[in-house]
Amino acid sequence: MWKIGPRLWKTGLAVAITIALLRYIGHPAEFGAIAAALAVAPSAGRSFRFTLRQTGANLLGGLVGSLAVFLFGANPIVIGLTVIFMLWLCGRMQWQDISGAVITIMIFVMAPHQEGASTYALWRVLSAATGALIGTVVNALIMPPDYWPQLIETLTAAGERLDGFVLAIAERLDHPAAYTKAEILAGAGQVEKAIAEARRISLLLGESTRGGHMAAPKPVVERTVKVLESLLERILVIHKAALMAEQAHRYHTELPAMQAALQELVTLRRALYGRLWGEEIPATLAVELQSIERTFETPTGLPGRPEEVEPFFRLHRMRSGISYMANRLGRLQVAIDGAAPVPETEALMLPVGGD
Repeated sequence: MWKIGPRLWKTGLAVAITIALLRYIGHPAEFGAIAAALAVAPSAGRSFRFTLRQTGANLLGGLVGSLAVFLFGANPIVIGLTVIFMLWLCGRMQWQDISGAVITIMIFVMAPHQEGASTYALWRVLSAATGALIGTVVNALIMPPDYWPQLIETLTAAGERLDGFVLAIAERLDHPAAYTKAEILAGAGQVEKAIAEARRISLLLGESTRGGHMAAPKPVVERTVKVLESLLERILVIHKAALMAEQAHRYHTELPAMQAALQELVTLRRALYGRLWGEEIPATLAVELQSIERTFETPTGLPGRPEEVEPFFRLHRMRSGISYMANRLGRLQVAIDGAAPVPETEALMLPVGGD
């Protein structure tokens, strides 16, 4: 059965209120109703920005259209030249996002009307501004969008995609060339798509008026998405470096430790991200991340022959990639722990005033 969500109900409500109000004051309500419907955006922040854009576009289009009619009349040549001028002006002022609305409004204003162009433009501006304002208020006050549950879902899905990709690469590092370029691109593409969805919801959450129940503030939540992107980029670097590094004489000696570290990083990442929605994390998580970072941040031994130099530094790049992944997760844990609210039992133990 087709589900009607809150945004659809709010759109209908905003349109109904706008039409009723404009008809009550004796003004055509079509433009206001359209503005009201468009103003009910995915977030209250976007609704507010839409209202500002619509009001600005109506003012600009109405002013230029009225002025052109007053000075030159409303014949087709004048309308065409005015459109050219306005498109040029919008391009110069980088107003491309409102150029379409400005041109539409301007053409309506310059078309023949019973009342004068200026009067029509004024009512057109007031009608659209009223509808946009009503849509914004309805969207912000009535069941405002709450994207926190969706963010948890999308972050979990993106993390699972990334973890599977990391483990797949780790398992094939003994023969990295066996993981074909097509497979790498396909796997990375799926992870990127999942991360992009998490980023989209994260941005909507940042614009929403709700979120007081979140376990971490919005800047920290945004960082969690960036860390996923960093981990994906680094595991791709590790695989690319392995194609040359496997020629180093120490590669297969150090490979088990690197594979184990990548597997451990997957486990630690899952635990750390669970902290966002209130799950407990191991007390040793920070120590384990620091241990991985320090273990793989420096190369062990130097190449003995010139032909081993490039494979050696590729091997070092793999090691430093693992160290970097641990570092990013460690920094994220500091941000999450620093932003988390103090438990009530601990708050009672904090000193009040004094030393």
